[in-house]
Formats: sequence, structure tokens, C-alpha cells
Amino acid sequence: MKLRRRKSRGFSLVETLVALGIAGAVLSGFYESLSTGSLLAKRAGDQADRVHLAMSVLDRVGVDVALRAGVTDNGRAGPLEWRLQIGQTPPRDMDLGPVYPGELLFVAVTVTDTRLPDAEPVVVRAVRYAGDAL
Repeated sequence: MKLRRRKSRGFSLVETLVALGIAGAVLSGFYESLSTGSLLAKRAGDQADRVHLAMSVLDRVGVDVALRAGVTDNGRAGPLEWRLQIGQTPPRDMDLGPVYPGELLFVAVTVTDTRLPDAEPVVVRAVRYAGDAL
């Protein structure tokens, strides 16, 4: 008695389903990494916009805005709101050692995004010598 070998003409249904399941798992992981990457890129872009605005406002101090203690200014640029404060008292988290009264001015610019109420505001600070004050 001769045994006949069955000729394979293609893939079985089980093999096809297993291959589709593996491909689906790989593609879903790839999609997840792309969506996470795009979310992180958007967050980084938003953060960069806030930092850029804060640096722009800080550059105006002493040019368009008088460098004097007590000066505050605020404004809006699209969805971003900023606030400028100039004072003689150093922030609590800034350890400079002994500071003589009237020697330094502390400038802080805070930028918030009205579209992202839960996002941390960007705060950019600078220390300026009060002898440069207008």
C-alpha cells in the first residue's frame, strides 16, 4: 500500500489567523509608539512657545519696560498670558548669599497657556544690577 502525500496548496485558516494576530500586535505597538511620540512632540512645542515668549518679554526689560523695582506688566499673545514682575527681594529658592539693599533687581516672567489649565507655568528669572536701572 502506497501512502499518498497531500500536496500543500496554501496556508490553512489557523495559520492565516495566527499570522494576522501577530501582525496586528506588531502594528498596534508601532501605532502606540507613534501616537506617544507625536503627543510628546506637541508638548515640547508648546513648552518651547512658552519659553520663547518669556525670553522675549525678559529681553524688553530695560528697553521698553523700565528697570525699576515694583514694575509689573502683563499681556497676552494668542493663547499665552504673561506677567512680568521686578522687585528687590530675591525669590525664596534663590540662594545668593548676602545681598545689599538696592544693589540687585530680580526680574521674573511667568507665562501660562490658557488652553492647558493643568500645565505648569513657565517662569524665567534674571538678576540685574540696580545701577543699570533707568
